[in-house]
Amino acid sequence: MRMNVVWLMLPCAVFTMSCNDDDGNGRERMQNQEFVTMAASSNRFEIEAGELASEQGADERVIAFGNHMVMDHGAAATQLTVLATAKGWNIPDDMLEREREMLEELMTLEGAAFDRAFARMMVTSHEQAVALFERASGQDGVFDDDLRAWAAGKLPTLREHLEEARELDEQINP
Repeated sequence: MRMNVVWLMLPCAVFTMSCNDDDGNGRERMQNQEFVTMAASSNRFEIEAGELASEQGADERVIAFGNHMVMDHGAAATQLTVLATAKGWNIPDDMLEREREMLEELMTLEGAAFDRAFARMMVTSHEQAVALFERASGQDGVFDDDLRAWAAGKLPTLREHLEEARELDEQINP
């Protein structure tokens, strides 16, 4: 009797292991909502930091880059909201702690001090965004095909932003 139970449970165990979310590289696939939350937070940071650049920045290059971030990340945020709403995922009302802390630091600065911090943060935030979107669009990425395709479609722009941010940082923080 005991052996029959083992033989009956063996296929269940094999099936369960074959359905594991792990793709064999030691990382579990990213959940759709997890990516939506992180991407929305990243977009919100870029938008709000960009708005601050036009209010508190001194260097025209910082102000222009900030305006560029508001436009591009605003469009991405709108697209993500449309997709998330159609799929039943939630767009958070606030940023994640990492982005919120960076924004709070920027809010305390003005002029050249703002410019220096903003330029550094744009590099950091875009490095994080590129890594996030690469993961979401890769083999161990999100489960939803539409969300994975959206993430992949945003990568060229994010990589371009990263290069522009690096150039800005080199100019502002030589």
